[in-house]
Amino acid sequence: MSATAVFSPDEQALIDDTAARVVRARMAVPAMMLLETLTPMNYVTASMLHMLTPVLGIAVPAARLAAVARLLERREAIPALVAAIDAAEDARRRGPPPP
Repeated sequence: MSATAVFSPDEQALIDDTAARVVRARMAVPAMMLLETLTPMNYVTASMLHMLTPVLGIAVPAARLAAVARLLERREAIPALVAAIDAAEDARRRGPPPP
């Protein structure tokens, strides 16, 4: 993530929530690999999400899809999401802190 990347509190919450969901599903490594391959095409990916919202809206709330698509329009969003997933996966592997 670049040092100049600043996300709104809502965007940061979306990044953190997405990272937590990915880690809970035990899909951290495949998700990070997919995101890394999509990084050069982040704007195209965002446009595809906008286009597919009516279909994907069956499984995911349309407002959430729109928020993800708007976030992906920013070049620094994918590296931030990858970093958040990596941090959440590291925390999961370390386990809860000792009492």
